[in-house]
Amino acid sequence: MTTNKQGSTPHYWYGPEAERERAVAVLEAMRAYGAADAAMQRRSEQAMRMSENDISALRYLLRANERGVNVGPKELADYLGVQSSSITILLDRLEKAGHVRREPSPFDRRALIIVPTVPTDELHKAILGDIRQELVEVAASLSDEDADTIVDFIDRLRDAVDHIDSARPATDRAGDRTADRAKH
Repeated sequence: MTTNKQGSTPHYWYGPEAERERAVAVLEAMRAYGAADAAMQRRSEQAMRMSENDISALRYLLRANERGVNVGPKELADYLGVQSSSITILLDRLEKAGHVRREPSPFDRRALIIVPTVPTDELHKAILGDIRQELVEVAASLSDEDADTIVDFIDRLRDAVDHIDSARPATDRAGDRTADRAKH
């Protein structure tokens, strides 16, 4: 009589190898999703004839406008992480395309606020929305338990990614190990 106790030779669906395969399959699926999402973003940029920064700026301005918050060029530049000369060029481009207006600030005559024009075209509405409706429908099909599990998993995965290489000195991460060799 043969028994299979834990710790004895595992079947193919048990053990660390199967766990690693399952983990790799999950991570590969996430990579494939990331690639599909990036491709969708590129298609959106092409459809609107706008850059990623242009679209990010419009999304930010539309959300601020919905909340009744005025945004100036400096705040937008800070949000996008660009210099003031770059934000001027970006705003010139968006204004010429009819996506924004520059108006005098009601609080400071010397300052400007950037007012987005609300998109009327369905494609532009979909692209500039926070989340595409098609994606919301897929996520809404999850049970509460599945949604909680996925959100928890992605949060933990993000935390792990944020900490990768953070314990090593920057020179180590760049591949320069001479400082470590000098210590030994």
